[in-house]
Formats: sequence, C-alpha cells, structure tokens
Amino acid sequence: MFKDNVSTSNIVKALIGGFLGTLAFTLMGKFIAPHLIGHSMNVAAIIAHMLGTSDTVGLMMHFMVGTIVFPIGYLLIGYSRLPGSGWLRGLLFLIPIYLGAMLVVMPMAGKGIFFHSMPMSMVALMGHMVYGIILGLVVGTPKNNK
Repeated sequence: MFKDNVSTSNIVKALIGGFLGTLAFTLMGKFIAPHLIGHSMNVAAIIAHMLGTSDTVGLMMHFMVGTIVFPIGYLLIGYSRLPGSGWLRGLLFLIPIYLGAMLVVMPMAGKGIFFHSMPMSMVALMGHMVYGIILGLVVGTPKNNK
C-alpha cells in the first residue's frame, strides 16, 4: 500500500494537482471573494502577518504548503483510505485541513475562530473544497480501487 501511494507517477501528479489547487485557491481569494464578501482574501498576507515576514514570503509559504506538504500528506493518508472517486477523496481530505485552519491557524493569526465571520469562513471553505477537488482529480484513484 505505501509503495503504491508514493510511486513517482503519483508524486508528480500530486505535486501538479497541489500547485493547480493552490493557484485556484489563491485566485478565488483575489477575484471571487470580493463578489461574495466585498473584499479579497489574501492568504499570503495572513501567513506573512502570522510569521512576521513579508507578503512575498507568505505567498511562498502558502504555495510550498499547498504544492508539497498537503499533496504528500494526501498520498500518505487520504489517497488509498478515503472512499469514492478521486475528486471526492481530495474533497474529503481537505475538510479536516479546513477545520484545522479555521480552529487553530486563523486564531493564531489573530483572525479568530472561523474568521469571526460566516461569509468569510464559507469563502474559505469553498477555496479548500476547490483545492481538494483539483488535487483528487489530478491524482485519480488507486488502481485497485477503480
């Protein structure tokens, strides 16, 4: 099972899916969030503020976690253990990550639990869902589970 999850092909697909998911997540915060909540949601700025660094470093951290950390975690934890098609597995994998972000990371960043805002937390949920769906679609399903 471990070998199947971390094949070279799966790692490449996961890194591509993670990058594309992070790109979609970031662009949604910039271009879609203003139509839903009246302002953009800049994850890089939140990370930068939390780490006491520049927005550029925050953006690099955001893309590093989204492109490398979460995809590898998905291969090790979610890929072969979660039910359903690839997109559903990716979506299910991202739900606890979203909850961790809302319950731990946002308060650490001074934004409060669920941003203290239902609309902002729903936009963040949409972003995490889109990320998970893209990651799962790109990686697909294990050969023995198709």
